[in-house]
Amino acid sequence: MKKLIVYTLLLFTVCTQAQTVKSKALKLKYTTPEGWNVEEFGGKTSWDESGNSLCKCSGLYFFKSNKDGKLNVLIYPSTVFGLDSTKRDMVGNLKFVDVEKYDKTRNKAFSFEKRKSNFTDSKTNKKSFEVIKYKAKVEDHYYIIYTWQENLGMMSPNTEKELFEVVNAIEPL
Repeated sequence: MKKLIVYTLLLFTVCTQAQTVKSKALKLKYTTPEGWNVEEFGGKTSWDESGNSLCKCSGLYFFKSNKDGKLNVLIYPSTVFGLDSTKRDMVGNLKFVDVEKYDKTRNKAFSFEKRKSNFTDSKTNKKSFEVIKYKAKVEDHYYIIYTWQENLGMMSPNTEKELFEVVNAIEPL
C-alpha cells in the first residue's frame, strides 16, 4: 500500500510540472508558467496560411483568469515583409495604437523594442485596454508580442510583471 501511495504521488508530481514545448512551425520553445493556458494556432508550413478569430496568421495565445480581468499574451511570428501587415497590428477587433516612444528591454533569450499604448476597438473606434507591444528579431524572422489585461483601468506594475513572466518563458529554436 505504501508503494502505491508513493508511486501515485510521484506520478502526480511529474504530471503537474511545467513541460517545455518546442514548436518547429513557429520556431519557438516555451514553458507555460503555472496557472496559464496556451493555444497554438495557424498554419504548420506558412505563418500566413490560416489562423483563428484573433488573426488570419499563426501564433501562440497564452491566457489566464484574474480577479481584475483576464490576462493575455499573444505572439505572432513574422518575416520582415509581414511586420507592417494590418493583421499583425490587430488582435481580433482590437487595433494597436502605435506610438513613437519605445524602450529597449530584454528577457533571457531576446532583445525587444517595447511600446506601451492601448488598443482601439475597430468597430466602435473607442479606446480599449492598455497594452504592451514587444518586437524582437531572430535571424531572418521577427516576433510581435502583445500583453494586456482585459481591464479598462491602468495596468499595474504587478500585472506587467505577471505578463512579462510569459514573455520570459519563450525562446527561439
